[in-house]
Amino acid sequence: MNKMKKIYLLICSLLFVMILACSSKSEDEEGTAKMAAPDFTAQNSYMDRLVLNWETLSGATEYEVRYSDAENMTDAELIKTGKTFVDIENLEKGSSYFFQVRAQLKSGWTDWSAINQINTASFEASITTYNVLGVEADPNVEPEYAWHLRKEALKAMILQANNNPDIIAFQETTTVAPEIKEMIGENYDSHISEREVSARLISWKPGKFELVSYNDDIDIFGSEVTGRNTARYIAHVRLREIETGKEILVYNVHVPASTNLPKKDGQRIRQIGARNLAEYVKQEVKESGLPAVVLGDLNNYFDTVVEGIKSAPKVLSENGFADTFQEAPTRTNEDYSTTVNRATSSVKPGENGSRRLDYIFVYPGEQVSIGDYSIIINFSEGSSTRLQEPVPSDHHPVKSVLYFSYD
Repeated sequence: MNKMKKIYLLICSLLFVMILACSSKSEDEEGTAKMAAPDFTAQNSYMDRLVLNWETLSGATEYEVRYSDAENMTDAELIKTGKTFVDIENLEKGSSYFFQVRAQLKSGWTDWSAINQINTASFEASITTYNVLGVEADPNVEPEYAWHLRKEALKAMILQANNNPDIIAFQETTTVAPEIKEMIGENYDSHISEREVSARLISWKPGKFELVSYNDDIDIFGSEVTGRNTARYIAHVRLREIETGKEILVYNVHVPASTNLPKKDGQRIRQIGARNLAEYVKQEVKESGLPAVVLGDLNNYFDTVVEGIKSAPKVLSENGFADTFQEAPTRTNEDYSTTVNRATSSVKPGENGSRRLDYIFVYPGEQVSIGDYSIIINFSEGSSTRLQEPVPSDHHPVKSVLYFSYD
């Protein structure tokens, strides 16, 4: 009897251990099944490469990314990495690729993430914004800044090798737009707004783009602001990239400074203009499916707040527009202001983009990736502060290289 009891107890003990083991295994398997794959968080599309980022999973020791040009992931390429990003090269431009990611945890691999479609860029374009100080004479600084003395230097600045953009938008061109159009006519086609506003001139390389349409009647102030007629209307063109047939929307803006205005009133006007412009452009993008570039002189440092009123560039950023300075992988002359010290013909400091008035924004981020950013400055030989003379303008040109993707 005692022997039978011992056998019975032994069998019960073995069964108990087996139940515990199965229970533990079941919990592990259930835990693994419940652990979701990481999600992709960002992407940058270039002509023949894609850069993808995903979220970090706690406890992950390795990640796998697989991609294919087929949505069913046929013949997928596999990449193993300990980082939370990949940079994949040697891809076809203007093509769709499909991606998944998973993480290795202590308990095993997570499931693969949902399939993400990402497109390489169809084309790239360099784009510049340039406030040209479009007056014949500046009563505060004479005679160095007379228009007739510096306009050839301005032309040279536009066409020099490190500028020479595919698209350029000018501000302070109320009276000089026709003359600038003629000056650069061998290199650029142009649209001049019929309205005598500051931001009335947009030009583009005729071998790269062609004009599809334009709109000179976009009022960014509406009934909320009276007057301000030279800043009220922006210039807008829709351009087609000739090689691919793909199109982009370009908006040139110059909101007013606070000259002869209380600072709060000037800030309010700029904020209204930026808010209305953002709403208008987002609606145009939604209806057309095309990416947009908004550029010009916003007369605001990015982080300036006046009595609780945010800056124009901050408003655009909060509406989902990407500031090309902030997103650029490389930046040239980032620690200078975009404006010139006219009294001394020298640069102004502006550490880490903190003294910018001139901006290039893009929207939506999924369709436009940002490359190199430059504040273009021509220093006098041997100097890191003095500028070559004659100085073309009281602003430096600001340039970004952009990559456009389409479904």
